[in-house]
Amino acid sequence: MTTDNDFYQNYQVPEDLRFRTQDILRNGGLNCQSKLAPKYFDSIFTPPNRITQARVELEFWPAGKEIMARGRVWGERTVRCDRCLRQTVQTFDETFLESYGVASEIIDIMSLVRQTLALTEDIQFLCKPDCKGLCPQCGKDLNEGPCSCQPENLSPFAELKGKF
Repeated sequence: MTTDNDFYQNYQVPEDLRFRTQDILRNGGLNCQSKLAPKYFDSIFTPPNRITQARVELEFWPAGKEIMARGRVWGERTVRCDRCLRQTVQTFDETFLESYGVASEIIDIMSLVRQTLALTEDIQFLCKPDCKGLCPQCGKDLNEGPCSCQPENLSPFAELKGKF
């Protein structure tokens, strides 16, 4: 006779995170975790930004005519700084909670994980909050020190100075 512990220990988490509703209902829930292949997230971020490592931890439980799914996805992504153009590694750690009807045959968690990660894309990635960026004239990385360029007056009214 198999016990719940035997089921959890022997349960093969589907690589694409598509779970059979019957497996979850038959065992009164499911707890599992898995490493995820970065290929599943290639289209989430604007290149050259990409997921390099990802893991997921999931918990399913029946709740009346629904199955509740709580999850956590965490890992690392490589991103390019929008100011200095350096590649840098950032960690992420996100949680989600969703309900699914028991009438559905398959519960597709991968789409939920992808949506969760897509919402984490920043408008502007920075290697550090005080990144100085590149010199607009010579292109030197100002985080490494000042350049020898003369600062340009960027004011649109600079031409009028001294005319009146």
